[in-house]
Amino acid sequence: MSSNDLPTIESLGGHASFATMGDGTRVRHARFVPAAPVARTLLLPGFTEFIEKHLETISELLERGHEVLCMDWRGQGLSDRALADRHRGHVASMELFLSDLREVLEVTEFGRSRKGLPYNVIGHSMGGHLALRAAAEVDREIERLILIAPMVDIETGAFPRALSPFLARLAVALGLSGAYPPGAGGYGKSSTIFEGNLLTNDPARFWRTHAYIEREPKLALGNPTFGWINAAFKSIDRLAALGKSGSIAQPVLIFRAGQERIVSNAAQEGLRAALPNARLVDIPDAKHEILNETDAVRAVFWREADAFLGR
Repeated sequence: MSSNDLPTIESLGGHASFATMGDGTRVRHARFVPAAPVARTLLLPGFTEFIEKHLETISELLERGHEVLCMDWRGQGLSDRALADRHRGHVASMELFLSDLREVLEVTEFGRSRKGLPYNVIGHSMGGHLALRAAAEVDREIERLILIAPMVDIETGAFPRALSPFLARLAVALGLSGAYPPGAGGYGKSSTIFEGNLLTNDPARFWRTHAYIEREPKLALGNPTFGWINAAFKSIDRLAALGKSGSIAQPVLIFRAGQERIVSNAAQEGLRAALPNARLVDIPDAKHEILNETDAVRAVFWREADAFLGR
């Protein structure tokens, strides 16, 4: 797909703007309103993602009558980044993401005007993780949650999982918070190789993401820093405690990718078992980005999501 043919926020009738957080960080968000809203959906992207990457899903939500709010988390998309090297995926604490979400909800019409409509949240990967925490700690009025390959825990590759949080804490303590782990790097040529990618089996949707970045290079993001990884492990522990405490009682629908290699599928099963009102749907043919997958995979998602949301 040529970058000239890409949908835009404005072409879907949306409006993007920036909200300034208490610490001065500018966070980009976009609101989309159908002619006759029947529901409100907060769409929370995963790590490295940006609003434009989810415009296909947003258009499908609009067709279903959902008012949608989506945001670029601080440190990615066109929101402000903490480090001079924009490619370093960095955050000091995931509490910052939650406080940003709280502030965006406070200053947007989406957050201020509830309208008595059903209120849902859809979160992918890190966004799914934060959706769960938001439902317990930010906005208790959220009624239903759809979690897509949620980051309940992380696959750590060659590093033993039990040692990984310690190594991340040690790196931060040694002043390496903003550094990449060994072997990691920024967005570059290797990021745009479809063969062997861990995200999707769909080449057209894979290339569409990179076409957006080609059109606006400031959207590019590389690997996470030690600081981001340390923050993620701390937040994973917090989420586990919330799951055990009964703080998340809303109906939850979890989508698990059969070809997952980024987040932990076993942890997603544990989450389902811990939550009182959760169901898990396995999609064997999917990689991590289920919403960016083949038409067949996305059809499974929408069949289950429509039934869950009562369409």
